[in-house]
This record gives sequence, structure tokens and C-alpha cells, in this order.
Amino acid sequence: MIFKKINLTVLVLYVFLSSCGFKPLTMSNLDNVSLVKLETTGNKLINFKVGNYLKQTLNYNKNNSTKIIVEINSKKEKDIKEKNDKNEITKYSLSITSKVKVKVLDNNTNFSFTVKKINEYRVHDRKFSYTLRNEKKATNEIINILAKDIVRNVLLKVQW
Repeated sequence: MIFKKINLTVLVLYVFLSSCGFKPLTMSNLDNVSLVKLETTGNKLINFKVGNYLKQTLNYNKNNSTKIIVEINSKKEKDIKEKNDKNEITKYSLSITSKVKVKVLDNNTNFSFTVKKINEYRVHDRKFSYTLRNEKKATNEIINILAKDIVRNVLLKVQW
């Protein structure tokens, strides 16, 4: 009796899961998308690095079936995160916000989204150059994650 219930349950789950039309979201349409134009405003360093990643990933100026125009507005903010007992700054919080607008030329649709990433870095006690190096490292980490998120969002929204 228990064996029949288990078989029936497995059969019902198989029927529902196999015919539900589930399709995983993948980045399989990467070869179908072509970046025609990239417009940037805001922080030049962030836009340069994100723009290079987008041009490499989204087939810049290729003749693919889906052509897009991307506008990016990036902003970098640095805030004090921690202070010690002497009221000296020990840690900064770094946030980068990018507002992205995408225009799909094939079906003349537009969509936009905002991506915000936050990281922190320590202030070195004696050498300012170490603090600058920590800030640069934190900024590059955020930019890499931000660029990948922008590509992922564009591909998922273009796919639908």
C-alpha cells in the first residue's frame, strides 16, 4: 500500500514538473545581442571600465539579431563607516550606483534599472598610499561586480 502511494506521488510530481513549461533563465542569448551605441555620464573611471566590459561581452558593433543602445549614469559615494576612540576615521564605506537605460532597436522598447553596490575599506594608520590602494582595490571589486550585474540584467530583460 505504501509502495503504491509513493509511486503515485512520484508520477504526479513528474507530470506536473515535466509539463509546466519551466525554462531556466540563462544567458544563452548572449550571441544574439549586439551593443550598437554606449552613452555614459557621471564618473568617468567607472563608466570606462563598465563600458569596456559591456563592449567585450555584448558584441559591440556586430550584426546580431537584437541590437541595443545602452545609457549609463554612474555615481560614486564615499562615507565614513567607523571611527576609533580618538575620533580618527578607521573605515570608509564606498557605494557605486549606476542607472542604466536600454533601448532595444528591433521592437522599439525601452527599459531601465538601477544597480547599487557597496564595499568598505580600511584606513591605514601611517601611510596614506596604503589607504589609496585599499580604496582603489575596493572600487575595482565593485566595478567588476557591477558590470556583470548590468550585463545579466540586460540579457534577462532582452530575453523576455
